[in-house]
Amino acid sequence: MAVRDPGRARRATAAVFFLTAILSATWSTRVPAVRERLDLSVVELGIAVMGLEGGAVAGLPVGAVVVARLGARRATAIAFAVFAAGLVGTGLAPGLALLVAALAVFALANSVIDVAMNVQGVDLERRLARPLLSSLHAWGSVGLVVGGLAGTAVAAGVPVTVHFAVTAAGGLLLVAVAVHWFVREEAGPARTGFARPDRGLAVLGLIAFCAFLVDGTAYQWSAVQLRADKDAGATLAAAGFTVFAVGVAIGRFAAGRVLDRHGPRRTVQAAGLVVVAGTALAAVPSSAVLSLAGWGVIGTGVAALAPVVLAAAPDAGRMPAPAAIAAVTTVGYLGSFTGPLIIGPVADVSSISVALGLLAVAGLATTVLARTVSAWRGGGRGGSAHGSHRPDR
Repeated sequence: MAVRDPGRARRATAAVFFLTAILSATWSTRVPAVRERLDLSVVELGIAVMGLEGGAVAGLPVGAVVVARLGARRATAIAFAVFAAGLVGTGLAPGLALLVAALAVFALANSVIDVAMNVQGVDLERRLARPLLSSLHAWGSVGLVVGGLAGTAVAAGVPVTVHFAVTAAGGLLLVAVAVHWFVREEAGPARTGFARPDRGLAVLGLIAFCAFLVDGTAYQWSAVQLRADKDAGATLAAAGFTVFAVGVAIGRFAAGRVLDRHGPRRTVQAAGLVVVAGTALAAVPSSAVLSLAGWGVIGTGVAALAPVVLAAAPDAGRMPAPAAIAAVTTVGYLGSFTGPLIIGPVADVSSISVALGLLAVAGLATTVLARTVSAWRGGGRGGSAHGSHRPDR
């Protein structure tokens, strides 16, 4: 089926990526205020975060089933309503137990949206026969920055409950309009049985693991590395993750042209090597400025990996698109948890800069693994990360 208005469908999809990220950043910027309001200890806050992480992982298989049954358009509309309600719930929770429950709902709905939006992006890529998913994810990166800046600006004078309610209501209203312009795919019966992923999908999962490992490590350790190993001032150290995030946004906006010229396999191979180069730069002794630049290079390198891998997932095996995307994302989430956990013990016996060699290993592994992805063979150049543009199954 042709897209009636491809430009409007693309903008609507980008808008939902953007708005979802704004709501996520809204929670992140007000965590200190929520903790203070409920008088949570560090341990209690950690328990609350476990609810967030548990909901995120649980939401991926739920998303696969919901999107397969309802289609990406309806699934996004329903999940975003739950997502917005979850955000409001975190601001209204009177104690730890209800905060954990609200965070679990918030994160579960976010994961369902992730699956639905990636399915929508892949579908739009196929219909327009050109790479779009990286630029759509880039709007998510922009949303994180905008949401973070907005949250910082209102933190001193706006109560959490008001901030969350206004942001949730505004986001929900805009998404309700945006989904009207989505690609209208036909929904089918959900396949709830377990389908063992084949080798191609497993390799994509490993690349996603490496990409999410780099991303999760940057989120947790970039500022700490600059402060502890490079003796950077508080302001310069705090800029570590911001520079990384800007690199990610730039890399994702540029990825479409790179994919058009070189195809997904070469793009992913080059991206892995850029991560290696950025890691080497970040580890330069006694230079906080070079380390900061290194984090920007790492962000630019890792930027396209997740979108390109997710775009290839439906072509890599026999799973339907929602299940394939959910499976690859689940493995990726494991990487985002694993990386930061490994860095700490290794840094304890050496230094954080030495421990960050793990990122170089992930980059090299990505470059090697990309050669084995069957969906990318024989398609050095192409308009989409899918290569062959096969019709929807």
